[in-house]
Amino acid sequence: MHLVGSYAEDDYYNEIKIFIEKNKLENHVFIYGSCADVYHVLTQSTIGVLSSKSEGLPVALLEYGLAKLPVVATYVGDCGLVISNKDTGILVEPENHQSLAEALISYINDLDLRQQFAENFQNKVKASFSESSSIEALMNLYKKHQR
Repeated sequence: MHLVGSYAEDDYYNEIKIFIEKNKLENHVFIYGSCADVYHVLTQSTIGVLSSKSEGLPVALLEYGLAKLPVVATYVGDCGLVISNKDTGILVEPENHQSLAEALISYINDLDLRQQFAENFQNKVKASFSESSSIEALMNLYKKHQR
């Protein structure tokens, strides 16, 4: 497991570090902090996970889609806009560890499901959230208001 993203060395961080050490997971769980080349890290990943109590529109999900990762995310903020149907990712309720585990296990046990969801999700992100789709939507809006 690769944990990528900025963090504060607070109680939560210390609990994770203690859990890793206590369970002898130092060779399996890696904490990187912020990375300059997120896309490179993501292309080496198998599943994208965004588990949080609150979000706006998480850029991480868009990055997962561009990297063609199947995703599991908590149903908070605008995650439901990005993962809007049953074949682009798996949404779970926040703080529901059981559902999160079940979603991850379903991907781990089913390579075809992982690949299909990853492809569908990448297509959704490119069609709805990419630079080119945003420019096209903006241009259409301008054209509509010029009439």
